[in-house]
Amino acid sequence: MSFDPLLYVALAAGFAIGRLTPWRSHRIGQAALVTVAILLFLLGDSLGTLGLGTVAIEVPLAFAFAAATLVVTVLVAGVLLRGRPAPAREPKARELRASLLPPVGFLAAVLLGVVVGRLGGAGPGPFTEYALYALLALVGFDLRLNLARLRSAWIPIAAATAGGIAVAAAFAVTGLVPAQAVFSTALAFGWYSLSGPLTAVRLGPALGLFAFLANFLRENLTMLFAPLLGRRVRGEGLAAMGGATSMDTTLYFVTRYGDPEAATVALATGIVLTTAAALLVPFVLGLP
Repeated sequence: MSFDPLLYVALAAGFAIGRLTPWRSHRIGQAALVTVAILLFLLGDSLGTLGLGTVAIEVPLAFAFAAATLVVTVLVAGVLLRGRPAPAREPKARELRASLLPPVGFLAAVLLGVVVGRLGGAGPGPFTEYALYALLALVGFDLRLNLARLRSAWIPIAAATAGGIAVAAAFAVTGLVPAQAVFSTALAFGWYSLSGPLTAVRLGPALGLFAFLANFLRENLTMLFAPLLGRRVRGEGLAAMGGATSMDTTLYFVTRYGDPEAATVALATGIVLTTAAALLVPFVLGLP
């Protein structure tokens, strides 16, 4: 996730076209799923180009940090959502089976990308940006805004903050990663293009790679597990998982698998957490 203004141009263009066009089709959702699969393939391709030594050390730590952050974040969101009426009914058995198909396909796309990367892939290059523009335009086309839902935006913001700080504290106690690195990583809320470079400059390239991967994997694990968790954690829970990325790259997953009318919550969450990350990450890294 990064501040690429063209992402928001694509989202706004898709939204404008969707409001001016009465035509709707399930093909829009299918096209978005294909675009996501392409993005995950490109992710796998970039991971496949990493050296084995780097992967063996940094990836397990970063994966554990990202996974733990999402688990705790979801648990906190579940507590905060307790007692609130669910926006949608529980799915039937057939719908549950269908919900397994996207994550299986997404995982296959990542693994295929890793294989291609190991065989000499050159990394995603500009194709990742193009795929993101297409995804945001498709999301914008079907976007539903509900200003009344802003009242619940505090839930994903609080859950993402509490989850990140709790896991950072646990990692700092274990001594696996320096406290300054884990707290700055957690407070990036998924903004890997901020946390990675800043951490590398302040704390060295190894910890910079950890910060980058932890936030990068947070974004992509949100994509992978949204189809399975969306019905349970709702739009607020998925927005908390996505963190800063819920206003762009994971917005589709919040609205598709959580709640079609949760776009307002996701956008507000992303804006607040992105602003917080821009202030908190440099502050934590600047501490003596």
